[in-house]
Amino acid sequence: MYLEAGQIATYDFGMTTAELRCGSVTPLRPSFDFALPLAVVPGILTTPDLDLALPIPIAPGMRVIPRAGVTALVVYGGDIGGAALGWNVGAGLVVNSDGPLLLRADYTVRSFGSPGNADAQLHAVSAGIGWRF
Repeated sequence: MYLEAGQIATYDFGMTTAELRCGSVTPLRPSFDFALPLAVVPGILTTPDLDLALPIPIAPGMRVIPRAGVTALVVYGGDIGGAALGWNVGAGLVVNSDGPLLLRADYTVRSFGSPGNADAQLHAVSAGIGWRF
């Protein structure tokens, strides 16, 4: 489980997020990776992801974790409320994967329109600390 802080952006806006992520770091064993980023603006915006991930060891105690799956965009606040479904791809880098405390950095692209429509994509970067249980 990880707590991360990040930035989510499109071509014309960006906002800071707090994120809760759960996923495995067991090498070469496919697993689910769930992320729940949350931005509080004059409302709430969240883009939860459910991905299939594969942790790949690249050095002792270090894993790169490519992942792909489904995502949603949920907005609620004031007179605005709505949701959209889409897809996402990304990768994470986990350091100290063998210890109880882990460091993680992630990059994710989420799309809610046609695959070639860059206007419907959200790009996100995040970094944080995690713990094994």
